[in-house]
Amino acid sequence: MSRLAPVAKPTRPRIRAGGRSAVVRERVARACLELLAEGHGDFGPLDVARRSGVSRATVYRWWPTKADLLKEALEAHTRQLRISDSGDWGDDLRAVVASFAKFFEDPIEVSQNALMASGAYPEYNAAVLEHYESIFATWRELFERARERGEVRADVDADATLLVAGSALLLVPLLFRRKVTRRELDQIVEIVWRGTCSEG
Repeated sequence: MSRLAPVAKPTRPRIRAGGRSAVVRERVARACLELLAEGHGDFGPLDVARRSGVSRATVYRWWPTKADLLKEALEAHTRQLRISDSGDWGDDLRAVVASFAKFFEDPIEVSQNALMASGAYPEYNAAVLEHYESIFATWRELFERARERGEVRADVDADATLLVAGSALLLVPLLFRRKVTRRELDQIVEIVWRGTCSEG
């Protein structure tokens, strides 16, 4: 008896990194972020086409699902986040805190965090958490390298440390509608550094 060949899953067309494709991607990502910032968590490809000025055919061809659109938007939005390893835990911690502070005070990010906190769009919340996992993984790697160098205590958890540092940076713009001050940034860095650094 002959066996039917498996049906190949449809694949998204490959999007070139530069040129016209880059412009289209930027316009689509910006449209998605603007819609989210306005509280429209239930947007679809047609809404994005109208907002971005990109043809519906192009949007549906390159981003056939809302999940594809969310991924494009989140990749563009989080590109400004920087987690780099200079080889010095204190310097790296200060750089990460400064990068996250600037990111969380972005008006679009503030609106998106408010949208997530509302719990109105579970699909969006899930997409954000999935996307951020790669960023969290980079942080954990940085943390572990500092631990291997003997700069971070063996009993301190990387995720808990990020929660301590990140919560204030996120909540101040979200709840108090202002930027974290330089003095507050310095104090956050000092508190986290003292709580994590090895006494040796």
